Amino acid sequence: MHKIFEIDSLDGSFHLADGNDFAVLLKETEKHLKFIWNYGGLPMHLLVDEQPIVLEANRLLSCTYLQKITVLQKQCAPEVLLLAFNRGFYCVHTHDSEVSCNGFLFFGSNYTPMVELDDAEIGRLRTLVSVLQEEFDTRDQNQEEMLRLLLKRFIIRISRLARKQLIKRKLPENELELIRHFNVLVEEHFKTYHQVNDYADLMHRAPKTLANIFAQQGDKSPLEIIHGRIALEAKRLLLYTEKSSKEIGWELGFEDPSQFNRFFKKQTKLPPRQFREQFSTYAFK
Repeated sequence: MHKIFEIDSLDGSFHLADGNDFAVLLKETEKHLKFIWNYGGLPMHLLVDEQPIVLEANRLLSCTYLQKITVLQKQCAPEVLLLAFNRGFYCVHTHDSEVSCNGFLFFGSNYTPMVELDDAEIGRLRTLVSVLQEEFDTRDQNQEEMLRLLLKRFIIRISRLARKQLIKRKLPENELELIRHFNVLVEEHFKTYHQVNDYADLMHRAPKTLANIFAQQGDKSPLEIIHGRIALEAKRLLLYTEKSSKEIGWELGFEDPSQFNRFFKKQTKLPPRQFREQFSTYAFK
């Protein structure tokens, strides 16, 4: 099963597909935001950028179009569902007030979100997917809006689960929103702004306030998130482009190539050239 809805005028598309030819589906939707739901009994072994991920049964992974995903085993579990959509169909950044997922499910700088589904939630999502399948086959003037509404409902459900499962310590809603906002700003500006003070100014907050809230969460510090996002982009450019380390350094806001090399080695324990040589076998050609 592979159902597609397309909006030619906006180059928009929304995909709903099962696990048949899953590697092909990933290639077709490489420029889309994705939900990957393993609803079968076997684990899936994936590589997301350079990190191996095991997607166990009854777990759901959310990924962006920036992440390079491949299936590590020769034949993936057939019981896997893919929901994929691009900005032309639904922009999570523009409509963040509707779904509150940007900087959390998508474009968070410090993890790839994976949620566990219990029996009750599996039942709800199966019902929602069933309605989606019907709507993909309903060709009328309301189809686009209905598909968008159902996708929004799916995103909201997963976002609620992720908040419950992935936040290590319960924080007030305004502090969770601050973390989300920070992650979004890092995603937008990491090539230009490399210091916490820059983001604190954009958020009209004191740098100490940001540091204290992230410390309560018990996760990476704001500076570690900024540096981690820069390093991740550097890794992607080294593995998936032919750009030199000097060109990559300039693209990421480093005026001095030696400064970029020192930064990269501090983050990865390897100089850029050695990193490329060691991990290039995983890169897409």
